[in-house]
Order: sequence, then structure tokens, then C-alpha cells
Amino acid sequence: MKKVDAFWEMRNLGKTVLEINFDENDTTDSLNILASEFETYDYLIAKVPKEKMDLIHALEDNGFRFMETQFELLYNLNKTKEPSSFVKKTSEQSQYKKVDTFDQLSMFLSKIEEDLFITDRISLDPLFGTKIAHKRYLNWLSDALLSDTSAIYEVEVKSRDVGFFYVIEKNSTTCYGVLASVYKKYRNSGLGLVVLESAFKYAKEAGYSKVMTRVSSNNLEALRVNINVGFECRDVHYILRKANFPKQDV
Repeated sequence: MKKVDAFWEMRNLGKTVLEINFDENDTTDSLNILASEFETYDYLIAKVPKEKMDLIHALEDNGFRFMETQFELLYNLNKTKEPSSFVKKTSEQSQYKKVDTFDQLSMFLSKIEEDLFITDRISLDPLFGTKIAHKRYLNWLSDALLSDTSAIYEVEVKSRDVGFFYVIEKNSTTCYGVLASVYKKYRNSGLGLVVLESAFKYAKEAGYSKVMTRVSSNNLEALRVNINVGFECRDVHYILRKANFPKQDV
């Protein structure tokens, strides 16, 4: 079990937050050492490995509520799947460009619509909602500009900015795809696949051999798209939360 005081969430949620990552060796006895923290923090997130139903039920007995199943996906860049003719042709007319100045960041953030995050667990949580989820993501994206290990790239097709991808370096061989999306006006156009192809191209040119990402069971469209382009499911976790404040306090 690993505990993380997510102090950065105070800016996002206005709450003290503890993240608890359980592993396969943890049992229900592990909860005994968390008893005081269950009441100390405003908001607690528990990440539980698959098949640990006894641990999930024990967390529920302690006031936790299920939020999502999280799928960890991996894409092998040495075994890429051939894209459709449309994606291939459009990708040849596209390029990715890094958001690396504050002016560029400001312009980029202005394109992020509030309804982009409606499947996020914070957005779906009745205690928070879409506005807070939107603020939280904007803060994360802003932090990327100051990070040495993460970056945002916009995807341009025929001189039009159609979407973006946000990546973090996990290790020398693997990058973590945090977010990838098209802008609202280009939804349902097939350009989401072009954005993914651009992310794969970036990863190859940066010297990575694998791309990892995580997708929520609340976002079936993203899960379906990632599986169809060649991602493989490598792990599954259950996400639960406990809140020590009433809804009207938000």
C-alpha cells in the first residue's frame, strides 16, 4: 500500500486529499492503519487491484463509494496497426507543435471546452461536478508548461488546430498519454484518430517504444477507440472515494 498526500488538489478541489494505492498483497487488515486518516482528510481516493473484492467491500463498509473501473492500456510502437486510408492521408497533411510559451498556453486553454471532461470521475461526482473538473484539468495543463517531464502538443491539419495531446515521460522507453482530444468543432469528424496518429508519431520521433494510457469505464467511446487502434489492456483497477463533507459545502 502506498499513501500520497495530494496537496495539489487543494488548489483544484479546495479539499485535503489522500490517495491510497493498494497492491495485490494488501488485505482488509491494511485498513486498520488508515482508520484515523479516514476521518482526517476531506476526500480520499482508493485505487484497488482487480479481483480484490474483499478489500472493496471493506472500503464500502468504511464509507467509500465506487466511482469507476480504470483500464491501463499499452501501445507497442514497434507493432503499429495500419490506420484507415482517411487517417493515413489526413495524417500526412498534419503536424504537431509544442505549446511552450505562456501566450501559446493561454490561447490553447481558451479552446478547452467545459464539456470535454464530463466522463471524468470528478465531473460525475455529485459533490463536485463539471465546472470543478474543468478547473482541475486546466490547472494540470497549465502545470505542464513548467514541467521537465511533460508537454502539450497541438495537432494542426491544413493550418487548422484540430486537437491536442498531453504526454508525460514515464521512463526512457515509455511515455504516458494523459489526454488526447479534438476541439469541440471537430468532434465526430474522424480527426480524433488523426490526433492519436500524431501522438504516436511524436512518441516514435522522441525515441519511445511504448505509449501507456489509462481510460475510465465511464468513457466507453475513448476505450473503444484506443482498443481499435491497437492498444492492449494490461491492468485493471477499481477507483473508490470517501468524502467527509456534505454536498452543500462545495
